[in-house]
Amino acid sequence: MSNPTVFVTRCANYQEQFPEAFRKLMDATGWMTSTLLRGKRILIKPNLLTDRTPEQAVTTHPAVLRHTIRFLKEAGAAHICVGDSPASTANLQAVLELSGIGAVCREEEVEIIRFEQTPPVQLERNGFSFALSQSVLDAELIVNLPKVKSHSLTLLTAAVKNLYGAVPGYTKTHLHRCYPKPNLFGKLLQAIWEVLPPVLSIVDGVVGMEGQGPANGKPVQLGFLAASADAYALDNWLCETLHINRSRVPYLRDLSEGHTPIVKGDEIQVKSFEIPSGAHLLNLLPQWFVHFAGRILWVNPAFDSSRCVACGQCVKACPMKALTIPSGQKIPYLDRHACIGCACCHEICPRGAIYMTQSAILRMMKVFKGL
Repeated sequence: MSNPTVFVTRCANYQEQFPEAFRKLMDATGWMTSTLLRGKRILIKPNLLTDRTPEQAVTTHPAVLRHTIRFLKEAGAAHICVGDSPASTANLQAVLELSGIGAVCREEEVEIIRFEQTPPVQLERNGFSFALSQSVLDAELIVNLPKVKSHSLTLLTAAVKNLYGAVPGYTKTHLHRCYPKPNLFGKLLQAIWEVLPPVLSIVDGVVGMEGQGPANGKPVQLGFLAASADAYALDNWLCETLHINRSRVPYLRDLSEGHTPIVKGDEIQVKSFEIPSGAHLLNLLPQWFVHFAGRILWVNPAFDSSRCVACGQCVKACPMKALTIPSGQKIPYLDRHACIGCACCHEICPRGAIYMTQSAILRMMKVFKGL
């Protein structure tokens, strides 16, 4: 089997340079002239994590969606819809309006679907049990539009991680509880991918997010668009480009051969990309020892009292019920022994008031291992 291809083009902004860069990328893929798109029912899956503006670099930029829709129409798609299931406590309508995605769908006359609108389909694969939205499984083709971001649990969230949104609503929280260790969560992502319809990925790397991603990091100019029919190959290329050790990304580290990309297009150079210290550090130790030494080995959220408004979204998002807001207290209380370090609270916080911290032993390991 030949190695998959990743197509790359430079793009410095979402305004005047974007239409030409996007067309150049799509022409390079050859998807327009193939049989992949014509006559197909296509679901576009952007990253609609939570209700933020395009400038905050949390969600897929509306320009990426607009040009993708126009490209698919030109290629002869039979039906196009846009769908997602935002983080568990986020309101989809608020996400659509603040992100600009809703306006694009109205202007381009494309249907918006929420993955909770249809009954979930329970599936089993590779020893994992999970539910996916029927709306996702009904598509003949998925066009995946991830945003390039750092992630406190998986280090990188891009093409592969974006399709975790196919799991509807609070079911995502349940899966974090069932599969809390990053490596196990990575294998769950692989199992989900194996049952999805065919996927084409177009990654939004014009402006990404670094640091405390995927929702509370810093926008960073990356200056590229990339596309591939192999999401794992695309994320492998991103790891190389962003100076991330692939073996530290849970859903990439145990991959078999076949996802090493052939790269075609512009050469991209990113000088630095900040990744968070998080639960992945626990993978450096055997699980039995992590359980044995739980009092000294932990990754937990911490709260910035100057930003926290006690809105309670983190409490609702916590799969282990480790967070509460006691009466009269201004910030949540964490039961550290119940916390599994999944970063769901950090991901959903609308004020950037939560950051992930690790125990002194893990911080020493990070320095010792050069991480």
